[in-house]
Amino acid sequence: MFESFRLKVGLSYSRLHFRHKHDRIINFTNALTRSRRALVIFPESSLDSESASTFLRYMLRKFSSEGMMVAIRDDQLFTMTSAPPLKTLTYSVHDINKWFIPRRGLLQRMESNNFDVAFDLNLNLSLTSAFLCKASNAPLRISFAKRSGDEFYNFQVKTKGNNDNRYSYRSFLRCLDMF
Repeated sequence: MFESFRLKVGLSYSRLHFRHKHDRIINFTNALTRSRRALVIFPESSLDSESASTFLRYMLRKFSSEGMMVAIRDDQLFTMTSAPPLKTLTYSVHDINKWFIPRRGLLQRMESNNFDVAFDLNLNLSLTSAFLCKASNAPLRISFAKRSGDEFYNFQVKTKGNNDNRYSYRSFLRCLDMF
């Protein structure tokens, strides 16, 4: 009942917080190939280990392990067990306020790095992940198409309304291969 109200308040705060941040014009054709540092924000819901490892292998082909950082909730770290050692930014529910906005400490840890591209792997809107993605100051912010996504991302991938998450992630990777 109060969850939708909290989300609306969080969205309103996000609009206010980022009201002066405007995106510069980007040529998407070569923006991804020129990128050297990437932020990958893992979904808050469980991601099956096959999709996680497939996505991380793809990202490691595009970026070096030194040029990639994974932001993941500490209770989701088990999905990265088969992944090679990567820089991680872990956070817990205590790093998020009641309006689903990351607290200052988490934002400072994330903003201490520079990124050329940020990927949010949540299929549906997660305000925490969307806020982190926008706050990363990455010129290219990529995610799945979602409600209120235009406020946080400048490139969104629309996949078929299929209930199979693996299919959605494969479609996402195929779309990224075009660039």
